[in-house]
Amino acid sequence: MTGYGSASLSSDNYKVSVELKSLNSKYIEINMKLPRTYMEREMTLRNLLTQRLQRGKINAVLDVEVLSPDRHRLRINEDLVRAYSERLEKLRGDLGLAASVDLEYLLSLPDAIQNDHESADAEEWGLVERAFREAAERLVESRSKEGTALESDLSKCRGLIADHLEEVKALLPRRSAHIRERVQNAIQEIKDRAQIDGNRYEQELIYYIEKLDINEEVVRLEKHLEYFDTSLKEARSNGKKLGFISQEMGREINTIGSKANDAGIQQNVVRMKEELEKIKEQVLNIV
Repeated sequence: MTGYGSASLSSDNYKVSVELKSLNSKYIEINMKLPRTYMEREMTLRNLLTQRLQRGKINAVLDVEVLSPDRHRLRINEDLVRAYSERLEKLRGDLGLAASVDLEYLLSLPDAIQNDHESADAEEWGLVERAFREAAERLVESRSKEGTALESDLSKCRGLIADHLEEVKALLPRRSAHIRERVQNAIQEIKDRAQIDGNRYEQELIYYIEKLDINEEVVRLEKHLEYFDTSLKEARSNGKKLGFISQEMGREINTIGSKANDAGIQQNVVRMKEELEKIKEQVLNIV
């Protein structure tokens, strides 16, 4: 499930910022962008996140700004700068260029200026830990809000399917009478032209009416809707389970449509399919 959480903390010496972004995933996947100083503490920071986040593809970015000059430990790598200068001067001569290489350019080259701040001190690390925890809490809050909205949408779609099913049920008596009348008229035409056994006539009539009966499908769809609603309200994540239930709902709706033989029922079947497609799309966002 998507979400976003960030935190920024400061002291006299440091400013720490953490940004977390989450995408849907069955498992916990964490991608971290850290300053070099924190590479050795990457697993510790990962554990901070997994303690609070169970699933999702998480992108984490940590930025640390040193505010106090006393905390900077910058060093000019003189040997490397000299090597840069010698190689560039030689290349300048080979190419016949007039301008010389200035110091400002040399100092901008990779690793010319190095930070000897190899590891975070207690103050800096404390800010980083707190920022990660606060960002994780805000990410959970963000995903919770999205989850609430998603639950509302799913519940609405499920309710609309139930409403259309009630309309189908209201049309069943009229449909049964209409089918019986059509079958009787068709058989009567044959009966008028040929000698038909009365008992066989009734048996055939019952057979065709039962073959077109959709009461069982209606009852099963009602049960699936009840189970979907119960599963949706459970505290733990049920994305896969809701997906399976929606598949079963789809089977019953399709069968009702194929056996309907009634324009009013067919219209309600189409509307139920529309709402079911919305459910299937939304369920993909639930892990």
